[in-house]
Amino acid sequence: MEIKIIAEASTRLQRLFVGWGVSFLMDNDLLFDTFSNGRILKRNLKRLNINTNGLKYVIVSHEHGDHYGGLWNILQENPDMKVFICQSFSKEFKEKLNKFNATIVECQDITRIKENIFTTGEIIGEYDGKPLVEQSLIIRNEKVSIITGCSHPGIIEIIKRVKEHFAEPLHLVLGGFHLHDKPSSEVIWIVNEFKNFGIEKVAPCHCTGDKAVKMFQQQFKDDFIEISAGSKIVID
Repeated sequence: MEIKIIAEASTRLQRLFVGWGVSFLMDNDLLFDTFSNGRILKRNLKRLNINTNGLKYVIVSHEHGDHYGGLWNILQENPDMKVFICQSFSKEFKEKLNKFNATIVECQDITRIKENIFTTGEIIGEYDGKPLVEQSLIIRNEKVSIITGCSHPGIIEIIKRVKEHFAEPLHLVLGGFHLHDKPSSEVIWIVNEFKNFGIEKVAPCHCTGDKAVKMFQQQFKDDFIEISAGSKIVID
């Protein structure tokens, strides 16, 4: 399976002039998160020769604009997609989504999206002192890969949730790990936990933070994957 990095922003300059967030594409028909800027999202899809009318599924990791901002632009062109959201998303978000007549799937627990691809269902995290639910994506072949949006529940908690339901070895963890504001001691512990879980490859980006990204790179060496818009990852 090929994962295309449609949009990714992790620096202050990108936040000022490009946007913020992530968007990943699997199998050319499944979009995980939609970045903050719909115009840039559509432009990047076009550059990769992806027709929005060919998209069948979109998964929104959590209710922050940098992860669903481009959703409305995509739905304007293709309202026939299935949109997978957390069951606890706000009434306002659901009402706006309903205006597009898309098929909405509200996920609470592990939910199958298509063959070998699942959502974790909502996991409770915290943001600005308030509860925040988030879901991540699971790709299961002979091994399991995990794709995250921002990891507000904690990247280790997300991995534990996946391991509770899938026995296969962990191949890749890709996405935002939300470690930019964590002390070095905590980041070191998390990197070591990745090693203890037997995770083979790691691709941190977005809200992970430069310091944490460098720590993962130092520990994983050739198994560290650098992420940028337009890059691709192939997993077995």
